[in-house]
Amino acid sequence: MVLDGTRRTGSMGGMTDSAETILLGHVLVTPEAAIPEAAWDAARIFLLDGLAVGVAGMAHAARASLLAAARGWGAGEEARLWGDGALLPASQAAFVNAFQAHALEFDAIHEAAVVHAMTPTVSAALAEAERQSGLGQTVSGARFMAAVILGLDLACTIGAAARGPMRFFRPATAGMFGAYGAVARLRGFDLATASAGAGLLLGQLPGTMQAHAEGSMALPVQMGFAAMAGLRAADLAAAGAAGPAQWLTGPFGFLKLTEPKHDLAPGLAALGSNWQVTRLAHKPFPSGRLTHPAIDGAQRLMAAHGIAAGDVAAVRLYLPPLAMRLVGRPIKPDLTGNYVRLCLPYVVARTLLSGSVGLGDFSDALLRDPATHALAARVTLLGDGTTDENAVVPQRVEITLRDGKTLDQHVEAALGSPENPLPRAAQIAKVSACFAGILPEDRADVLIRAIEALHAAPDAASLGALLRG
Repeated sequence: MVLDGTRRTGSMGGMTDSAETILLGHVLVTPEAAIPEAAWDAARIFLLDGLAVGVAGMAHAARASLLAAARGWGAGEEARLWGDGALLPASQAAFVNAFQAHALEFDAIHEAAVVHAMTPTVSAALAEAERQSGLGQTVSGARFMAAVILGLDLACTIGAAARGPMRFFRPATAGMFGAYGAVARLRGFDLATASAGAGLLLGQLPGTMQAHAEGSMALPVQMGFAAMAGLRAADLAAAGAAGPAQWLTGPFGFLKLTEPKHDLAPGLAALGSNWQVTRLAHKPFPSGRLTHPAIDGAQRLMAAHGIAAGDVAAVRLYLPPLAMRLVGRPIKPDLTGNYVRLCLPYVVARTLLSGSVGLGDFSDALLRDPATHALAARVTLLGDGTTDENAVVPQRVEITLRDGKTLDQHVEAALGSPENPLPRAAQIAKVSACFAGILPEDRADVLIRAIEALHAAPDAASLGALLRG
C-alpha cells in the first residue's frame, strides 16, 4: 500500500485494499511529518478539554461504585485515574476515565459523525502510554499525539459514514475504534496484527440507545466499555487471537449491523487531506450537544432584547430529527441529572432563569425547583422538516413574551463548532471550572503549559501525574 496523503494504491503486507485495510493502513503508517500543523493544534486544544472534563466527572454520584467494581477486575498499577491519581491496570483505568469524561455530558463531539471520539481514544491512549512507561518503553509526546489524531480519524470516518438514524449508541460503538486505533499505533502493530485485533472489537459492541432513551447512567458506562474494548482487543491481537477480517464491511460487519444506511466512500477519499480532529466541537454547556443550539439561541435573544425569565409566556423550538429523538424528552416530576442533561425543556428553562447552563444547574435542589419546572412546561418542541437524520443544526428558538411580542433566533452553527469556535478564554475558563474543588487552583495553567510543550516531551505518561489531586 502506497500512501500519498489522499489515496492508497497497491497493497500492504500482501493484503488487498479493502476499506478495512485502507483505514488501518492510514492509522498505522502515516508518518508524523504528514500530519499538518492545524491537526496538531486541534489535538492540543481538545486533549486539554478531554482531560479537564474527565477530571470533572469524578463528581458523578456513580463514580465510587464503578471504581469499586473496576478494582475487583484485577490488580495492578499501570495507569492513573484522572482526579485522584489512583492506580489501576491499564484497561480498568481507561474504563473509569472514559466514564468520567462522558459522565457530565461535557466532552467534545464530532458533529458530522455524532461521536464523542476523544473520550475513549484519549482514555485508552494515555493508559497505554502509562503502561508502556512503567515497562521502560516511554512514549514520546509527539508519538502519543499522532496516535490520538489517527485514532480519531478511524473513529470519526466510520461514524460519519452513517446516513440513517442512530440505532446503537454511536459515540461508544464508533468511538471504540478510536481507542483501538490509537493503542494499535502505540504498540507498533503491523497491518496483519492490527486487522486481527480490529475484528475482535466487533463482538464487544458497547452501546445501546435504550440507555439514552431512559437517561440512564449506563451512557457513560458504555463509553468506558469502548475505551476498555480498544485495549482488550489489542491485548488479544498481541497474543495471537484474531477476529473476522471483514469487521467493517462484511455482511454481518459493523456497518451492516449498526448503520445499515451508510456511505463510507467520502471518508476514505478524504483520508490524509481532511483531518477529523480539526472538525471536533467544544461543548460549552454540560448537556447533550443537541441542546446547545437552543441554549445559544436563547442566550442571543436574552442579550439582544434584555429578556428575563418572568417576561416569557412561551418558547417554541424548531428542531431537526436528531434533536427531536435525542433531547426532545418531556419534563417530568422525578428528574435525575442523567435525564435532564438530555432534556431540552429543562436546559432552556435553566438558561432563561440563570443566563446559561453550568455544572451547578443539575443539583438535586434545582431538579426539584418549581420555577424551573413551570418554565420548562412552557417549552414546545416542533420538527423543522429537515430530512438529514444526523444534522445538529439548524435550530430555531422562538420566544413569545407576556406582552404578546414574538422574537426568534436562527442558529446555523452551534457555539463551539468549527464554524463558531469557542474563544480561547472560554476554553480555559471551562478547564478551571472542571478542576474546581478537585485539583489545585494553579493546575489548569500547569496542564496548559504541559500540553503546549507535549510535542517535544520525552514521555507522554507525565500527563497522568498532572491530573492527580
